[in-house]
Amino acid sequence: MSHRLVVLQGPSAAGKSTLQAKLGLPRIVTWTSRPPREGETHGREYYFGSAEQLKAMYASGELLETTEYQGNMYGTSMASVAAAIQDVTPHSVVLDAFGARKVKERYGDKVLLVGIYAEKDQCARRLAERGLSALEQERRLASYGEEVSLLFGCDLIIPNPDQRLDQALYFIEAIGGALTEPWD
Repeated sequence: MSHRLVVLQGPSAAGKSTLQAKLGLPRIVTWTSRPPREGETHGREYYFGSAEQLKAMYASGELLETTEYQGNMYGTSMASVAAAIQDVTPHSVVLDAFGARKVKERYGDKVLLVGIYAEKDQCARRLAERGLSALEQERRLASYGEEVSLLFGCDLIIPNPDQRLDQALYFIEAIGGALTEPWD
C-alpha cells in the first residue's frame, strides 16, 4: 500500500514547514483561531476562524483533531484529510504529535509519520532569526523536550542540523520513493 499523506511533526523551528515546502507535495491547509499575520491569506496558509468556531467544528465531526498551542486553537479538517487519502497525488501536513497520532490511527499505513529533529540550541537560534521576542522564544521552546520525546513514535526521523537541508533532502528523496512505490 502506498502512503498517501506525509505528516511532519517536531519541535518549534526544527524545520517542518521548510521541509514540507521542499517536498513539493500539495499540502493540507489546517485551521487556526489565531489572527492572520501580515501577508497571510485565509485558505492559503491557514483557514482562520474563532476558537468557538473550531470547537463547534470538532464537536460536529468536521475536524479530525484540535489542539491548543500558545493560546490558540488549531485543527485539521476531516474532509481535507479524507480527500488527500483518496487523491492519486500524495499530500503533506504539519501537525503536533497528538494530531499526527490521530491521523495515523484513523488511516494507518496510508500515513507516513515523519519526525523532524534539530538540537534545542539550533531551534533557539532559528526562532531568534525570525525576530521573535525573547519571551515568545522561551514559550515555544518550553515544550521542546516533550516534542522530541514524541518523535520516537514516528515512522521516520529526519535530522535537520543547521537548516542546511542536505541530509534532510536525502531523506526527502527516500520519502518520495516511499510515496510512489507500493509497500507490502
